Amino acid sequence: MKTPEIIPVKIIENSDKIDWEPWVLLVAVLSLIAAVIIPFAQKRHEEYRTKRNFQYYLKKQIGLILNLITTEKIEYVEPSVKNEPKKEFFYIKDYIKKIKSDFHEHKNTIQPRVIFMLLMNIQKLCHFSYKLRQIISTIDLQNITEKTLEHGKELSKEELNKIYGLILIYESYVGISTFHDRFGNTKSIKRETLDNIWIGLKVEQSLLSNQSVLSEDLLTINDNENSLEELQNIILIVNRQTKEYFDYDKLQLKRKNST
Repeated sequence: MKTPEIIPVKIIENSDKIDWEPWVLLVAVLSLIAAVIIPFAQKRHEEYRTKRNFQYYLKKQIGLILNLITTEKIEYVEPSVKNEPKKEFFYIKDYIKKIKSDFHEHKNTIQPRVIFMLLMNIQKLCHFSYKLRQIISTIDLQNITEKTLEHGKELSKEELNKIYGLILIYESYVGISTFHDRFGNTKSIKRETLDNIWIGLKVEQSLLSNQSVLSEDLLTINDNENSLEELQNIILIVNRQTKEYFDYDKLQLKRKNST
């Protein structure tokens, strides 16, 4: 019996066939990376958003103080015997420089006009101090402290120190400025109030006929010289630290150089 002839079959490999194994491995690796990175990225984004919202909240609150010290100018009248003394408007820092200089120069004067203008400038300083105190009193410092504690982990050590430092200064300012404003009972220049709110100043009509009260008021200022100094110093501290928190002077210089 004749053995059937075996015909070899040649198998030709299809060159167009795709090897899926590397792609499956790549997809698996990408899925693993995504499972790790996406939650991390979401967490970081949430921390960033929370930090940004807190900073907006804080700057909105403290911005009320910055607005007062950087936009309000106080009228300064040069203590002089001239019929038309020089009048200027200064921001609080420069205004205090004038007060310090004038008081040192005229605290022993006997000229009624000089005394009157010196007293008026000091009362305007006290009024600014009062307005600053009112603004700080409207800010919920306790809530700011609580929010700072809540979001402390999202803030740097430097940011935390700045915030806590500001809170301490503002809290101290209210007590210190109230205690050292001892010039509310001057006889020549009275403080005008409406619903217990200090709205301005008024001059006693009898002043021209009784100028001796000016000397009495100057004596009151001299007797409380330390309080006047402390009041000025605490205002300057609030002014400086608030501006530093906002980098105000640097921003102003940058704007000036860019124009």
